[in-house]
Amino acid sequence: MSDAYYRLPLNFEDLLQRRHLPRCSEQESIAQHLYLMLTTYFGEARFDRTFGCVVWEQDFEALTNLRWRDAVQRSVERTVQEHEPRIDQVKVTVDVEDYELRDGHQRIRKRLDVTIRAVLLHTNEPFAFRASLFVAPLSID
Repeated sequence: MSDAYYRLPLNFEDLLQRRHLPRCSEQESIAQHLYLMLTTYFGEARFDRTFGCVVWEQDFEALTNLRWRDAVQRSVERTVQEHEPRIDQVKVTVDVEDYELRDGHQRIRKRLDVTIRAVLLHTNEPFAFRASLFVAPLSID
C-alpha cells in the first residue's frame, strides 16, 4: 500500500505506451492533491466547479488584511474537507507576510503560507503539509 498512488505530473506518453508510471506514498499523494487544490481556481476543473481555492478570486485585489486571510483559511479548509477523503480533523493555518525578493532589483511581495494539519484516516497518523504562494499576482514559491 505504500506506493499505490501515481506521482504527479503524469507522463501521458508513458501511459499510452503502457510503460511503468512512477508511484508515491499515500502521504505524498495527499500532499500533491492539496497543492493542486491551492493552485486551482474555482471553476477551472470541469469535473467539479467547487474544486479549488478562493485565493485566485481575490488575488489581484491584494486584500491581505485579516478578513481576507480568514476567508482564504475557511475556503481552504472547506475545499480540503470536501475533496480529500483520506484525511480527517483538518486544521488550516494561513499567514501572510512581506517577503523581500532580490533578483536584480529589490522588491517586496506578499507571501501566503498555508499549513494544513490533519490525521490520516487509514493509519490514524498525524499528517502535515505546507505550501507558499506569492500573491498579487499569484505565483508559486
